[in-house]
Amino acid sequence: MDIEFLIDRLERYVLEECPRFLGNRMVSEDEFRGHLAQLRDAVPRQVREARRVVEQREAFIEDAREEANRILERARQEAEEQASSHQFVVDARRQAQIIVKKARAEANQVRADADEYIFDTLSRLQEELTRELRVVENGLHRLETERERTLEDDQR
Repeated sequence: MDIEFLIDRLERYVLEECPRFLGNRMVSEDEFRGHLAQLRDAVPRQVREARRVVEQREAFIEDAREEANRILERARQEAEEQASSHQFVVDARRQAQIIVKKARAEANQVRADADEYIFDTLSRLQEELTRELRVVENGLHRLETERERTLEDDQR
């Protein structure tokens, strides 16, 4: 399940479905724990998704390296062919350098784009997990406060 959905459902349960008693929410511990269990199940899926994104990034970078190597090999071959003609030796070397620079620039750009994509994805995941952790901590705090009030009321 989607973590956002689970958090919204937990929030709706605590804030809308739980009855009030003397200004306090009466939260069913079993119901609350059930919601938490679903959240705990969903978080590892999000982590697996982040890992999958990282693996895709690495595969993407490896593909870019292979393409850069193919471009470099093609540049070398073209340079050798042009070098066979005495007049084209200087031009061939210059052109090979240009091709190599271009291939390196393209590989660097692909790597930078992949890094930016991964960073953005992981940043969003971190924000989502942080927000979800706050919701869980707030819920636990409320539950603990209500337990303490109930114990105080029972002792009176």
